[in-house]
Amino acid sequence: MKKHLTVILLLLLSAAPFRTAAQEYEAPEVKVSQDKVRVNGRNYYAHVVTEKQTLYSISKAYNVSLDEIYESNRNLDLENSGLKAGQVIFIPTHPSTQAPPSSLDRWLFPGKYKKTVETADSTVLSTVSEQLRDTSDFILDIPERIRVSLILPFTNSQLSDNTVDFYSGVLLAARDLGRNGVHIDISTHDVRDTSSFSRDTFKDSDIIFGPVTCADMKAMLDKCPEDKFIISPLDPMAAALPAAHNVIQAPTPASLQHEDIVKWALQDMVAGDSLVLVTAKDASMSESSRCIAETLRSSGVRFHTISYGILEGLSIQKAFESHCSGNGTTRYIVAADEESFLNDVVRNIRIMAFKKHPVALYAPSRIRSFSMIETEYLHNVNTHISAAYFTDFTRKDVSAFVLAYRALFNTEPNQFAFHGYDTMHCFVNICRIYGRWWPKVLEKYQESGLQTNFRFVREEGSRGFVNTAVRRIIYTPQYSIELQ
Repeated sequence: MKKHLTVILLLLLSAAPFRTAAQEYEAPEVKVSQDKVRVNGRNYYAHVVTEKQTLYSISKAYNVSLDEIYESNRNLDLENSGLKAGQVIFIPTHPSTQAPPSSLDRWLFPGKYKKTVETADSTVLSTVSEQLRDTSDFILDIPERIRVSLILPFTNSQLSDNTVDFYSGVLLAARDLGRNGVHIDISTHDVRDTSSFSRDTFKDSDIIFGPVTCADMKAMLDKCPEDKFIISPLDPMAAALPAAHNVIQAPTPASLQHEDIVKWALQDMVAGDSLVLVTAKDASMSESSRCIAETLRSSGVRFHTISYGILEGLSIQKAFESHCSGNGTTRYIVAADEESFLNDVVRNIRIMAFKKHPVALYAPSRIRSFSMIETEYLHNVNTHISAAYFTDFTRKDVSAFVLAYRALFNTEPNQFAFHGYDTMHCFVNICRIYGRWWPKVLEKYQESGLQTNFRFVREEGSRGFVNTAVRRIIYTPQYSIELQ
């Protein structure tokens, strides 16, 4: 009996410290978040998990059940994975309401409209988490249905083939986004009917794709609500508008492509290399040629210059040889965009390559479109091009797009169809992630499309944004095309 009493006493004494520790332990405070999120028609609190917080303590603070938290964060697999500090979880605020499918949904994917909607995916959660760490006053308002306004010349006499292709790409992007659970309402407006437009026309639009031409863009500016942005979808000439207006320039301006080709050549330079600027003599320089030459001159890097006329092409080879690097690569930057002159420059550089001199040509993107210059010649001179557009047809997603486009529209997609798809996908995606106030974080967002890259910058003092992304292409001597 005494033995049993001794054992019980020891057990009680050994348990005492744990009871004391439990009494001293204080559960971490759970503060109700002030950051609200709207995803697929439901309102949530976006709660950032801190150290030692549990699902139970969080559920009590927000007065919701554990099942509701699990259901609202299915992609996180909280039941098996548990919580992690710094993680963002969605806490429901009230029951959901789901709108019926729109007529566009029924047309784009008849019979495939999903009645059940995923609450949130991992991309949304990770991006929201990053955003909440950057700022405390940005509140997401993710629409249940993203409203897209499309302003194009829909009058038959004004509708060009390129516009039709762009619009077709937009519709295909809407279909693919819809299949991934993103619901979109598209309203189309004929740019020739501006008399019927007012600021109220676009007040409920989440995304506005503006007219095709720069002139039509200017005419639309006073029709756009002050808190909205017009996206210039096609015309590089509209690149000046973002300085003073709520305009987003989607195509990368030609000037940025020309500046990048010079930066690229300078980045590639190593000890022993020779840098040569080639220009056309006695010819008025185009804006692009002037931009290339001025960018190189302002760099402060030492370089040689070859300037000659097209009639001197057969006798100018000595100048190319005299500026050739003796123990490195000779890098030629050509500041010209006239086809016959560019063809002659390529011919002279090919001669250097055939003489076993390492060469590299850095040229404007227009060189790809000249029929006089064989693609084989571009490979022979190791051509480098900075371009706004380039499509790698070996990619699986590009092949899938081509097959879908052929099936739906019974024709081959061109660069305007690809651009319509990429532009639609980019802006709907950022609205899906950041909500209706997506322009506030546009500079944080980047996307690589099928043909186009997007990286937007707002210059100091500007109201709008300009796409600064380029695709660097190399026509290698091994007859492959590399994308950097």
